[in-house]
Amino acid sequence: MKLFEKIADHLIEKINTGQYGVGSELPPEVQLQKDYDVSRTTVRKAIDLLVEKNMVVRKKGVGLFVAPMLSTQNILEMTGIIKPGIYQHHKKIIKEAYLRQAGLYYSQLLKIKPSELIYYISFLEIAKNSVVKEIFILPLNHFPDFQVSIIKVLSALEITNSGKKKVDKLEQDLQLIVANAELAKQLRCQINEPLFKVSNHYFDINSEPIAIEYKFASNTKYVVDFT
Repeated sequence: MKLFEKIADHLIEKINTGQYGVGSELPPEVQLQKDYDVSRTTVRKAIDLLVEKNMVVRKKGVGLFVAPMLSTQNILEMTGIIKPGIYQHHKKIIKEAYLRQAGLYYSQLLKIKPSELIYYISFLEIAKNSVVKEIFILPLNHFPDFQVSIIKVLSALEITNSGKKKVDKLEQDLQLIVANAELAKQLRCQINEPLFKVSNHYFDINSEPIAIEYKFASNTKYVVDFT
């Protein structure tokens, strides 16, 4: 067995035993080079092997992440709808990520006490011709092992399903709003320009709220089905 294969096997063992959880960020290649005392080429070959095995996702300019077992990207690749690498062109930049008390507003929406803690995560998803701002509100008691790094590699549904409860129902609301100064700067549009605001409320099989997601975009395609 070649050296890069041994390194790949060791990293796979860490992934399989949970030392690196789904969506978690791996050390950068420079750090792995130091940890294993090998050349950059050897580390690169080991990571390439993990990428080929769909164990690791390499996000250009962002980092290395443990791949979800079944993700939106996996499904689309298996059905032939997209080619591997398409998702590499999307970049997520986390703007805010902290714990805070739910307060009256979110406590009512999430059916928790106002003093209970929630994660507030705000990030931008940047593609070639578009920028979308997303905000996630996640109750700490539903997501005790949450890692902010999974935002960079998982889809909204995968993130919501990473907690104790699984999504059974989604309620969605669409609004047309105008951009304030902050949104205009982040979405690269003009102040008071019309924006779409999509509110997604996720519920489990017992209709208990799991999480809340907001999306802001200056251009999008939206289909309303009244049947």
